[in-house]
Amino acid sequence: MQQQNKRISKIADIGELDQRITLMKKKYIGKNPNTAMPMYQDVRLGDVWAKVSALHGQEYYTAVTVKLEKQLSFIIRYRDDIDEETNIWFEGRGYDIGFIDDVKYGHEFMELKAEYKRGIDNPDED
Repeated sequence: MQQQNKRISKIADIGELDQRITLMKKKYIGKNPNTAMPMYQDVRLGDVWAKVSALHGQEYYTAVTVKLEKQLSFIIRYRDDIDEETNIWFEGRGYDIGFIDDVKYGHEFMELKAEYKRGIDNPDED
């Protein structure tokens, strides 16, 4: 009898990805006619399931010392189209990704550390 190779991740079980988040990227839409400054708009990449948690322990105290206390950790299935220019919309708030961890470089899960930021567009408003 052949045993199946079980992949066990210590970061998350698939059932823990129970929160819906929206991934977005800034898209250049032209220059402001009054100021000639570039204008961007958040464009939806997709909705994904995530495990969302606040920082705790040493991570929290480190974040507080650099004034990042509004930071959350989002664990999602791996995607190759996410970078630090990607934003997250979760429970009516926008979050700016500051750090991405491809967990153990396994391309299975990603941990995204993101901070609450004003000015990120609601993806459901046109």
